[in-house]
Amino acid sequence: MHSWKQAVARAFDGAEGYDGAAAIQAEVAQRLAQRIGAEPLAPAPRILEIGCGTGLLTAELRRRLPDGRLVASDIAPAMVRRCRARFARAPDLAVVVMDAERPALTPGFDLIASSLAAQWFEDLPGTLARLAALLAPSGLLAVATLGAGTFAEWRAAHAALGLEAATPLYPTRHALAALPFPGCTLAVSVDPLVEAHADGRAFLGALRRIGAGTPGQSGTLSPGAMRRVLRGFEETGARVTYEVVTLFIRRDRQG
Repeated sequence: MHSWKQAVARAFDGAEGYDGAAAIQAEVAQRLAQRIGAEPLAPAPRILEIGCGTGLLTAELRRRLPDGRLVASDIAPAMVRRCRARFARAPDLAVVVMDAERPALTPGFDLIASSLAAQWFEDLPGTLARLAALLAPSGLLAVATLGAGTFAEWRAAHAALGLEAATPLYPTRHALAALPFPGCTLAVSVDPLVEAHADGRAFLGALRRIGAGTPGQSGTLSPGAMRRVLRGFEETGARVTYEVVTLFIRRDRQG
């Protein structure tokens, strides 16, 4: 596993307070499952979940698709253990450790779903193409990820001081809509969600508790610079936007 992925896996392994801080993640999972439930799927669909975490989307999929045969996966072993514990009385559910960017699975899934995990992929276009190749004819790959407008307020607080935020650079909606998926149709939608925090340190603490503290490409700020950024962020309300971009990739009937 590459060093970046090791860092991501360790961050999520250490996210003991994930569920308590994952309000946005829970809402995105619920919305994604609701949209999936309105889509035509095969009877008793074969389902693969990518980045299951503690099981937020897993629970929604089981509730809405009770006849589905579900395999839930995550790159972080501790998250897999938590998800298994959450569904200990569900013998029909398999929860496995897997790197979604190198899925060693047999094609034929009627649904592949992922909620707020794809933003951690090193190769987003290639990984989505590989996952789409695992779909059965008419199968659906439903992915909710983060777009370029995410954390705009936090980045603006840095930019006002001539600094750059150490947050990942997420793709634009247009870049995602332009991705090629031969033999498939692609629909893209954007749903911005805003989360309010008591102050800047509460925002950073929430990120750490959900395992999202892995830094981007920028260096670490000095304590004085960070205090100035926090002050500017709080002056604008200590609110952050999550630009949730949802991709529905449907394989053609011919496969």
